[in-house]
Amino acid sequence: MVNLRFWEKTVVAERVLGADHVKSSKISEDKGKVDTSYGGSWEGRVEHPNNMANYEKWACDAESNMAINVLTDIIAGVGFHTEMPDQKDSDEKHPSLKIVDEYAETVNLDEDLEEITSQMLSKGFCPAEKTVGYDGQTDLKILPSETFYYYRDKKGNVLKYTQEETTHNPITTWAGKEMQDVILFMHRKTPRRPYGFSLLEPIGSLIDGRNDLNRDVIKGVHRWANPIPLLEFSKSKEMSQEAKKSVEDRDVDEWVFFYNVMKDEMRSTILTVDPSTRFIPYVELIYYQICEGLHAPLLLYLKNATEASATVMMESVDRLVNGVQRYIKRRVERYLYKPLTGEPVPRHIWGKPQTGLEKVTMTELAALVNSQALANNQKQKLLKDYGVQLPDPDWKSGPPLPTLSPFGGEKKPFGQEKPAPKVEILDQQMVERLNDLDLGLEIIANNFDTGRLNVPEASKMAYRSIEVHMKRNNFADWETRTQERWRRFMAEKMVTH
Repeated sequence: MVNLRFWEKTVVAERVLGADHVKSSKISEDKGKVDTSYGGSWEGRVEHPNNMANYEKWACDAESNMAINVLTDIIAGVGFHTEMPDQKDSDEKHPSLKIVDEYAETVNLDEDLEEITSQMLSKGFCPAEKTVGYDGQTDLKILPSETFYYYRDKKGNVLKYTQEETTHNPITTWAGKEMQDVILFMHRKTPRRPYGFSLLEPIGSLIDGRNDLNRDVIKGVHRWANPIPLLEFSKSKEMSQEAKKSVEDRDVDEWVFFYNVMKDEMRSTILTVDPSTRFIPYVELIYYQICEGLHAPLLLYLKNATEASATVMMESVDRLVNGVQRYIKRRVERYLYKPLTGEPVPRHIWGKPQTGLEKVTMTELAALVNSQALANNQKQKLLKDYGVQLPDPDWKSGPPLPTLSPFGGEKKPFGQEKPAPKVEILDQQMVERLNDLDLGLEIIANNFDTGRLNVPEASKMAYRSIEVHMKRNNFADWETRTQERWRRFMAEKMVTH
């Protein structure tokens, strides 16, 4: 018989679930934060943006570094040349151009402008100081943006520039006329952005978040590659400490043995996670946001674009590049060239000098050179502007005398041997590429006249050129046309000569 009173007084202990972990990696909770506000007041020292200390770290990011380098190469890597505002074609160089070109070569202005552009885009502004070295030569020194400050009064007038190692501890100060030795290059300066606007400012949080995500994903890959084992014990935590220590101390290739285990006292479970479809779209979105914020023609940004959208992207990049180039050009002309030369100030032109013949084909150039409407000096100038390196002519004045052809023609004066001018022979392939068949045959005849081709060579080259031209135009009777045109060439160009 059951004693109910004793049953009511008996305290039944409730079973409590126990759990523990073994060597797990923690995911970092630090998140990048971008604060675009600027400290300081309107008067006194103008403070840097709050993220100035982060710009160098963000500039070392993979996409950021590539974008800054690409934009720098497009803007300043194309080189430059100088011209006078009212420059005319003349062999004599303007004195101001000589001064500017010598200065640019002395200070290596090409590399300085690239460094200025890179620092201006990544940190918002770049200070450059005009200095004189120990040897008396002028130089252009790029100053670090992190240590450069400027001071202003209540009305916003700039009072001085300083370079400070620590807060309010200036190493160098420029005040009064000394401020003219410093040129400030700023990107998108506004009243709220007195030190310009860095390309990395809007995407700083994305760069920090992606870096954290990359670290977390690497940890996750290690965790997912080795699924989490779960061991369940029916004993208390104190009784399972020995099993816990065995699992904790084991190597990756070691087994763990348990002894005196009864049925249902221990169970093992493997926890697996499939991350393939969870984070990839979000990671791709972060990459595209970073690329779009950098405003540079990166391959990641253009690889999936259509032809129309890629064209729009490149037009937008061109407008950005043209704006930055125009800004740097005005600063260089006003604060660098003008103090050296005075008025008139040479113009800073990006890229190589334009001749107007960049789109002219070889066929069009040959037609101009063979034209009777141009004088010899005009033809020489035309070839030089096109980029053809011509040797000095071997006659002193006027064109060469006509040469004697094997088939008759005008004879040389008695007792005079006038050497034939050096005519460059076009090979067979170059003649075949000409769209104008008459021009190609004229070149062959001229080379025959100067003695550079004999009769069999000229005949063979002419026949081959005519044949290629007839086939190119898809004539059904190209063989007959080739024979007729070749006979006419031999009769008109060769025999009559």
